[in-house]
Amino acid sequence: MKNKRYLALILVILGALILSCGSKKDKTEQGTETKTEKKGKTKYSFELSDEDLATAHSKFQTEIVDNSFQGDGKPMTPPKDKFLLINYEAKDGNMDAFLTPDPKDGKKHPAVIWLIGGYGGIGDDDYFWTDQPAENDQTGRAFRDAGIVMMVPSFRGENANPGIYDMFYGEIEDLESAREYLSKIPYVDPDRIYVVGHSTGGTRALLGNEYSKGFRAAFSLGGIPDLELRLKGSMRVAIPFNTKNPEELKIRSPRTYMKSLQSPTFYFEGEADYWYEFDEMKKIAQENNIPLYIYDIKGGDHFNIITPVTKVIAEKILNDTGEKTNITFTKEDIAKIENSLK
Repeated sequence: MKNKRYLALILVILGALILSCGSKKDKTEQGTETKTEKKGKTKYSFELSDEDLATAHSKFQTEIVDNSFQGDGKPMTPPKDKFLLINYEAKDGNMDAFLTPDPKDGKKHPAVIWLIGGYGGIGDDDYFWTDQPAENDQTGRAFRDAGIVMMVPSFRGENANPGIYDMFYGEIEDLESAREYLSKIPYVDPDRIYVVGHSTGGTRALLGNEYSKGFRAAFSLGGIPDLELRLKGSMRVAIPFNTKNPEELKIRSPRTYMKSLQSPTFYFEGEADYWYEFDEMKKIAQENNIPLYIYDIKGGDHFNIITPVTKVIAEKILNDTGEKTNITFTKEDIAKIENSLK
């Protein structure tokens, strides 16, 4: 698991060099070409669907053409004071997950589903309950430290789970199953469940909040706007579905279904790895009253933003106690995150 995290870091850097992903200038040029190609078909540089993502899922059947994906294997049993290794029921069977234990204070607590980056699942080692460097801590520890209930799920085909891995599709349905499981835990407030993810998990958080209507808010750290754009870079796993079918790519791309968002959704990325496409998404969100809020973090990259951003998110969640969510991020909040990176 630890080696995979470092491998993921190396591949992200290589991919950035290949695609100039950190260069807004290069990305702008790429986006202009896309917009020119689609001129006349849409007023945006991509097809913005009016259909709900859950409805789109119900009508679509993915075509799997590669079954070479291998999960991380059975997760390690964690220390009971940190996590419980549990199973939640999903479409293809029982899926492994880590869940923080009952604090035994008789209260119902807010809860976060933390979606890890990379591919393979939640690992087979002690990664999530050991100290990690602050500049690349993908454990979601800020939520545990704040006393927020935390669930770290794996999905179909990952770890040793049943089902077939299909990349940003079936696991979105499993994420909703995980949320439903979490909502029934006695020490969880079912009206205060949030989804937070980084990288691959950040993309899943965006898609998950488009698919589900049960999350109070969603937070994506370094997710992607569009899968077709991501596949132009290096990938450390084979693509399982038929990439020749454009519908396979659209249904896995957050920007296509951003109109599905109903609860507040917040996106963060360090300026070194920021996808310029989110600038257009920000404009579309404002024009269409979509609750999507986007932040380009100065001095940040894909990894060093995780610790300061999750700490601020945890503070926001603890103070979000009303009937409806009150979470917003002020200029001062963003400045606090950016100053912590100096």
